[in-house]
Amino acid sequence: MYPATAHERPLLPRVLVFGRAILISFLLIVPLLVINGLQMLSLIVKPFSKPLFRTINRRLAHTYWTLLVWLLDKVYRVRFEWHSEELPLREDAILIANHQTAVDVMPLFALAERCGRIGDMKFFVKEVFKYIPGPGWGMIFLDCIFLKRRWMADRRRIKATFERFRAEKIPLWLNIFPEGTRYTPKKMLEAQNTARHYQLPLCEHVLIPYAKAFETSILGLQDRVQAVYDITIGYPQGIPTLWQLLCGEVRLIEVHVARFSLDQLPREAPAIEAWLNERFWAKEQHLLRLQKEGTFRMPKKSLTTALPICADTGWTAG
Repeated sequence: MYPATAHERPLLPRVLVFGRAILISFLLIVPLLVINGLQMLSLIVKPFSKPLFRTINRRLAHTYWTLLVWLLDKVYRVRFEWHSEELPLREDAILIANHQTAVDVMPLFALAERCGRIGDMKFFVKEVFKYIPGPGWGMIFLDCIFLKRRWMADRRRIKATFERFRAEKIPLWLNIFPEGTRYTPKKMLEAQNTARHYQLPLCEHVLIPYAKAFETSILGLQDRVQAVYDITIGYPQGIPTLWQLLCGEVRLIEVHVARFSLDQLPREAPAIEAWLNERFWAKEQHLLRLQKEGTFRMPKKSLTTALPICADTGWTAG
């Protein structure tokens, strides 16, 4: 049995749930704006020491994102069901994930926290996001890559950022949502029409991934990252909104992680695109299994769940 949603509860419990959600939202926004202020102050040291500037901002991101993971665990009691091999520690990687809701970043934070990389996370995000106080402003200081959806301009920006990653040896967990937008039924119908046109498999739970940013990342960071983590995020209770998470209606998140060493991936753009399409077809199969059985767990392969996510951390699932 899943907990009643906030709208299904009696009036008084509903008011208390909404009140707590509003209070927690306020308590999360205020420190985020304070962090924005500290990030602005960090510009003072940038001309004298770029490593110190980056360390300050890494620590600020680590502190705030770790707070979010703690909140999920201790306040909201969200349980993550991990389906993963053991991941190496201190490995620079590119992460690709399906995108259904704003809540998707939470399992990414939880994974990074368990692997000791939460301060090293960087994202491909839409250009408009950088104008949002709090998260958007903060990402400017973390070398996140803002995309205008004009490929020639975006490619120049991506390559310049990657040059900086290499030159300054910046620790890197680069997160990409290749679908480029959140899943909706309308977008799914559009994606299926596109799939028919290009004779691709028809999916019901993922959109067709855009390969350009991923291709550029593979080719541009092949001397900086060691692996690609293919992450599939699923919600057994249904895809939640951020407000539903704040109201305590999310109890379980399933996360499947498949690691691919970079030397396993092709180096030609068409082959990289084909590889990415194959991984999203695999995501479709995971999500179909979740819909039918309520879990990503493969029959007779249940030992792949509840294993340590990262080696030598002392942390185990559950």
